[in-house]
Amino acid sequence: MEIEAVKGRLNSALQLENWKAINAYKSVSVLVIYWEDGDVPGFKKEALDIGHLFREGFHYAVDTFAIPTKDSHRKLDTRINALLDDHGHSDHLIIIHYGGHGDPDDAATQEQLSVWAALANGGPTLDWSIIQPKFGQVEAEILLLLDCCFAASAARTKHRGAISSNMELVAACAMSVKTKLPGPQSFTSHLIRQLKTGLETRGRAKVSEVVNALADRNSGYRQTPVHFTGLSNGNASICLEPFNTDLVDIDYAKRESAWLTLRISLRDVVSESLVCELIDWLKAHPTRRISKLTVEEVVSSTGTLHRFISGEERARDSGLNLSQLLAPDRQDVILAWADIMGLLAGLAMQLKSTITDIGVPQHESAAAPDSRDPQSGPNVLLALEDSLLSLRAALQRSILAIPNLYADRESLMTALNATVIDDLGLKPFLDRRLKAQFPLRSTTSMKIDHAPALDISNSKLLRCLFKENVQDFGSVLVEYKYYDREEKEPAVGRMQERVQLLADLLRTSGPTDFHTMRCIRWFHEPDHARFGLMFEPPQDYVKFTSLRDIIEKSGPSQRPTLGQRFSMVRCIGEALIAWHRSANWVHQGIASYNIVFFRFATSSDFDYANPCLCGFEFARPSTGISPNNEVKDFEMDVYRHPMRQGAPIEYHTKKHDLYSFGVFMYEVGVWTLAGKLFDAESREHLAPIKMADRIKRKARDRLGHYMGEAYQRAAARCLNVDFGVETDDPVGSNLARAFEKLVLKEIEQGTRLG
Repeated sequence: MEIEAVKGRLNSALQLENWKAINAYKSVSVLVIYWEDGDVPGFKKEALDIGHLFREGFHYAVDTFAIPTKDSHRKLDTRINALLDDHGHSDHLIIIHYGGHGDPDDAATQEQLSVWAALANGGPTLDWSIIQPKFGQVEAEILLLLDCCFAASAARTKHRGAISSNMELVAACAMSVKTKLPGPQSFTSHLIRQLKTGLETRGRAKVSEVVNALADRNSGYRQTPVHFTGLSNGNASICLEPFNTDLVDIDYAKRESAWLTLRISLRDVVSESLVCELIDWLKAHPTRRISKLTVEEVVSSTGTLHRFISGEERARDSGLNLSQLLAPDRQDVILAWADIMGLLAGLAMQLKSTITDIGVPQHESAAAPDSRDPQSGPNVLLALEDSLLSLRAALQRSILAIPNLYADRESLMTALNATVIDDLGLKPFLDRRLKAQFPLRSTTSMKIDHAPALDISNSKLLRCLFKENVQDFGSVLVEYKYYDREEKEPAVGRMQERVQLLADLLRTSGPTDFHTMRCIRWFHEPDHARFGLMFEPPQDYVKFTSLRDIIEKSGPSQRPTLGQRFSMVRCIGEALIAWHRSANWVHQGIASYNIVFFRFATSSDFDYANPCLCGFEFARPSTGISPNNEVKDFEMDVYRHPMRQGAPIEYHTKKHDLYSFGVFMYEVGVWTLAGKLFDAESREHLAPIKMADRIKRKARDRLGHYMGEAYQRAAARCLNVDFGVETDDPVGSNLARAFEKLVLKEIEQGTRLG
């Protein structure tokens, strides 16, 4: 889509009338249903109770309907029709609550559909599954609350459409389960309590949050409610807010007291479907304090790429242009751009051959595109997207390899203000590089005093992070770096300078490629002979764990999917190469215990899509000297290159990090810790080269079966440190390029698996 067209489309959809100052809906109507002559009086009482809450607490229009025992189905159907006629318009919400008996509908000729009953045994019934599909014929949103036995049967109908795209259903129990009768433990009683809690604490009650609260073991509700939603308007769940009937002052509605600039980065190129998704997202339950939303600018990175390659970018700001790239990088960029031009030309030819003129249908004789042809139909669009991403990656890598952006401070400072640097997401990379290459003199700017916690030195190797509460910072995650208590003061002082610089590098707010938490402070505890790095954890997380613990303790049903395992490998690979490129430091700690996942309140699973690289205890500049002290620790050695075990005979390099990454790939691929390959005697006596050979052999024998040949080849590259790079520039651009091509690109296809 054209940039101006995107901008106009977004702003048209986000006009003032869409930003309601008080109410999300023009009206909210509640219908509370129970049986007129039911055998349990409590159903009527609870119906009146929830009706009272909606009327007095939420200020909704509430009506009740007592289902008569005679001609039950027709009369309820008539009442529902009247409700939909009066309130079924867009921007309206209809809430229906039913409290009564449910029929299992499970006789030999029955289909376990939603059937309501007046009595527990015998008596009149009505087929709710015939009435419910009518909700899909109106534009209003529907919230259906069912307190009856077998309530989740409402999600089934004889035909499609039980849960329509404007509807959300909360059932007291599953379709084959009986629920509690009216009383303190009933579904409706607990529902009322949770609605009141939301109203009193947050001023609203979001349906999904209410269901989660009911399902919580501490809620007191002894059954599990069942939640279905078909909402397709961008809302994940209906939000119940008190209805305000006051007239809105037009000046207040239009008031612009403050402005907030928000930058939204998109993974995909702008398309019609993406614009629709953005509109739905931006309009989904905004705070009532927003008076207006305007899209000021739409920036396409494709346009930036074109300007850079054509030389137009030089005139715009920084002087950066294609000619400054190193010859191999320039060739990569030109070839990537040629691929895009070729795909566009092919797409144009396809369009020309199938469409004779605008508005004229395709010729009957024109052949339909062959979906098997990689250069036709949707395949060419996918190829175009992949080519754009490849070009972007090539430009990122190539610009970071420009010699002046490594050795010259002024060039770095100038580049940081360049449009192309900002648009390509390179600003955090160069900011980190500036700090690494030209560090500030101060060694205490991020240092704080810290009350020592428990001595955890014995467990530090298998757990990289510890949760602590620190005054003025609240809950933080801490990573410790230990040193020998016999170290002299000058050596400890140099360590302190290194820790300050490391904290400053990790403070850089980076793109998702960094896959690290932001460091906010550091401290020194001489009595414990350790430094601590304080990290800002993700918001709303409830628990974290390491990859090592997940592999060791998770059962088959808790394992990540195959696609998630490919993705976590790619993410950590991106994080490692970003660390190498931006800071030009080595990590020295790639291992399963230094990779962390978080779980959030909204999910029962850890967020496998977003692994976090930790364990920077031994990180240092790639040009620095590695300690050659002999350290014998199997849990660390199993991830180390043979030349870096025991008393190391080589300095640690980026290639050694990539070997460790290969061990990590083996563990994720076979979902077993590499240490399990060695018994107690092997751990004690096996030579480092023999240890590495065993891991390589097992990877060769097993990875292809579990993860495919491409994954096996990529892991072998790392374990053999075989990247075909003999010489490199100061920032390791050739090695980074080879790693991306031979490892990350090889496993890319696997990340799209389910």
